[in-house]
Amino acid sequence: MSSVSVQTIHEKVLKPFQKHRQLSIRESELLILELLELLCDTALEDELSLKYIARFLTPETYSDLVEERNINNRCGYPLCTKSPERSRIKTNNAKIENFLLENNPYAYLSMYCNKFHFRCSQFYQLQLSDEALFTRVGIHLIVDTIPKQGEENTVTLFEELLRERATNEDIKSLISSLKKLGLQGHEGDANKENEDEILEQELSKWLGEINIVENENPDVLGDLTRED
Repeated sequence: MSSVSVQTIHEKVLKPFQKHRQLSIRESELLILELLELLCDTALEDELSLKYIARFLTPETYSDLVEERNINNRCGYPLCTKSPERSRIKTNNAKIENFLLENNPYAYLSMYCNKFHFRCSQFYQLQLSDEALFTRVGIHLIVDTIPKQGEENTVTLFEELLRERATNEDIKSLISSLKKLGLQGHEGDANKENEDEILEQELSKWLGEINIVENENPDVLGDLTRED
């Protein structure tokens, strides 16, 4: 399978759970297992698909998904097809592994292909509901969950936010918003005094990269063809 679309999720994950509007605890567990199995080795098709599955996830089950993707040598961010930048150190002691992850300033590189996808993943996870799946009535019913224009945006993606923030002032405002959400700099970046400056530099860099990708096939005449 090349990628997973919303339609694929309907067919392979949700179809067996269409008999009633509220899932039992057991059914909700099975649904999540099916979803994780589908995504543990395959990337989602597009941003809409990633936003769509947020309705089924909690921060904890999303962490499980990242872990399963890492086991299969996949970047933890579900939109990515690459491998993590570094291999995770494996030991027979879970406490030692956790200690190494918590105290290694670049541990995220053993989970993600780069720092940008680490940030995207953090931002996504922070918006997920803690509410148990079996209490989310009707969200698994295909007839009720087909995305409609303006109704699928239950979460905002980090890359979407960057595309919308173009100026330096916007970036500073974004930094303030991210700090309120709890998206802090990594321990290995620098001390707290330099954290805002580093995050601003990162955002500017990523914004530039996004703009380059979006304009990779510009018109021959460039901005002369623009009407605005």
